[in-house]
Amino acid sequence: MLQPPTEGKFQTLELLWQHVHNVARAQGYAVSTLRSNMAHSQIEIGCDRSGTPNPNKSSLKTVTSRKLDCPFRLYARKYAKSTTWTLKVKNPEHSHDATENIMAHPAFRKFNEQETSQIAQMSESLLMPRQIQAQLCSQRARGSLTGL
Repeated sequence: MLQPPTEGKFQTLELLWQHVHNVARAQGYAVSTLRSNMAHSQIEIGCDRSGTPNPNKSSLKTVTSRKLDCPFRLYARKYAKSTTWTLKVKNPEHSHDATENIMAHPAFRKFNEQETSQIAQMSESLLMPRQIQAQLCSQRARGSLTGL
């Protein structure tokens, strides 16, 4: 069974997200924002496999979906009289197994700030896109760059 992040209080929203992403990555799943209402400081967080796939429309191209209707849910909230964010687990269950290759999740393939600045520097040095990609891939494989 995939373990959810521990409930708790966090000084900032960034620390809360860092905790959630680190636990998800270690367990072999990824999370994303399902709904948010920043006027009331509320965020619903779910597995990136949550939601139902759109029904297959007749088209020339066969389309697949990553969505599996996973029920996993977390709620983050900052109450008006509090300075901290509270994380609560609403449904710890997943409807799928852990992913063997974490890079299969789009959330973990995003460029971080360090990678973005390196891409800009390499582009200014007139490196070809395939050379930039090869260099970033080798750095990620070595663990030189840290992701989420």
